[in-house]
Amino acid sequence: MPKLELIRPSEAYLHSYLAACRENAELKVSTYTLHDPNYFELWRHTIFEEYRRQESRRVFGTGVPSTTFWSVMDGEFVGIGNIRHKLNPSLKRFGGHIGYAIRPSCWGRGLGTKQLRLLLAEAAKLGIGPALITCNRDNHGSARVIEKNGGMYIDTVPNVVDGKNILTQRYWVGTKV
Repeated sequence: MPKLELIRPSEAYLHSYLAACRENAELKVSTYTLHDPNYFELWRHTIFEEYRRQESRRVFGTGVPSTTFWSVMDGEFVGIGNIRHKLNPSLKRFGGHIGYAIRPSCWGRGLGTKQLRLLLAEAAKLGIGPALITCNRDNHGSARVIEKNGGMYIDTVPNVVDGKNILTQRYWVGTKV
């Protein structure tokens, strides 16, 4: 099986990333938002600089720096991961240290588990350990990915996300170098 690897977002995979954005939009995937493919010409020239700024600035309304990785395999974008360098009160309830997603056409192949394992190693390099990871209670696939990576269930807390009441499961997961 081809090797999944984490890379820094790269122009070489931009059109593959766009294809994943289209998949998400067509299937109305909302658990992890990618860029709107209808506005590609607007964000294609700023996406990489914005990712770089996120590492040193406080962005996404979280007040903490973050690092974004793309997962690639066989020359194709297959997923995205984001590591928040520290937690604030909001991230402790929803979001945690690490967010991740696999493009829909690659679901069910174990890639989420492999991607999270790689992201945990990157989190360790940033001095994060253990990592808090959250998922919607109804996202059974994500819960399995977290548990397969050693996630220890903490609790389920209520949250309001995009105006909707949801229940968020929280896990502590060890990081490794």
